Amino acid sequence: MLVRYVLLALPIHQRSFAAYYQAHDREVQARRSELEREWGGQPFDELPAHIRLAWKDRWYWPPWFLNDIAGFLKVGTADDALLGDVYLARRFFPPTAPERFNRLGISAGGEGDGDDRDIIFLATVERRPIVAGDNASYVRACDEIIAEARETVRLQGHGLAGAEIWMPGFDIGCFDLARADQQLRERFPGRTDPR
Repeated sequence: MLVRYVLLALPIHQRSFAAYYQAHDREVQARRSELEREWGGQPFDELPAHIRLAWKDRWYWPPWFLNDIAGFLKVGTADDALLGDVYLARRFFPPTAPERFNRLGISAGGEGDGDDRDIIFLATVERRPIVAGDNASYVRACDEIIAEARETVRLQGHGLAGAEIWMPGFDIGCFDLARADQQLRERFPGRTDPR
């Protein structure tokens, strides 16, 4: 947890968009087959309209972007380097990892039991040097950090061999990370604690 000035926070998904919806399609087909069996083998498309609508209303597969999250990658700066902090839901740590059992609960005071969905620190991705004011150096370092973080999650996360870090539909270079870093340093000078 070394990032002092956070420039990006990217969700880490358990699997790719395509893999998530392939599982969706398999589940839909299984549930449709079950309904067809209940109706004496009648094909789904030939069932009464109110039955098809009721089935669609009862059964819902949540959207991938917000519901397949395994953790987050925070990308930011510390001194003259860009680095990334990787956070995962507790349940994605290896089964024997102490993080699975050390549960303070909802607050630092320990009110309530910890939860497998708690997002906790996994690792820091190695620092990449940057040049203040040079956005190209920030973008290059950011791309390297994202790639290394993906590998870290796939290797260290339990059941996350197909994990993906979500990327916007445009290049990271569209962000002026150098300018954002400069503004953060001006607004919060001398920040020494990670965020």
